[in-house]
Amino acid sequence: MRKTQMVTDRELEIMKVLWVRERACVREVQEDLNRSAGPVAYSTVQTLLNIMEEKKGLVRHVVEGRTFVYIPKKSSERTIRELTKRFVDRVFDGALDRVMVALLGSKSPTPEELDRLRAMIDEAQQQSSLKLDTEEEFAAEEA
Repeated sequence: MRKTQMVTDRELEIMKVLWVRERACVREVQEDLNRSAGPVAYSTVQTLLNIMEEKKGLVRHVVEGRTFVYIPKKSSERTIRELTKRFVDRVFDGALDRVMVALLGSKSPTPEELDRLRAMIDEAQQQSSLKLDTEEEFAAEEA
């Protein structure tokens, strides 16, 4: 299985177009990018899609008539999760507390965002406790 590689800003813009559309030809991707991110040449989009398919494994294509139609290989949620994990591992040596310190230092959260973060931390803590309890029960049964 190919390891998810980091993507450039433009590649991420292309992925966002494909996630919304679910499938698109080069011209459709180019038109969407021109509207949302500024001018980009057809040949640039084509080259990037080729790299994203052949080297990075982010997309695949099917041929419809004479047109290559590109399809994302993974959902946005899965891709973002994999890219985030890779980034956290590379930049922060996997330390989540350091990631949070950096994030909170780069942008002040709103009270609503802080409430959502607390709720997510509480939920993660409950999930972690449940997982530990299950593992302990399993270990006791094997003993």
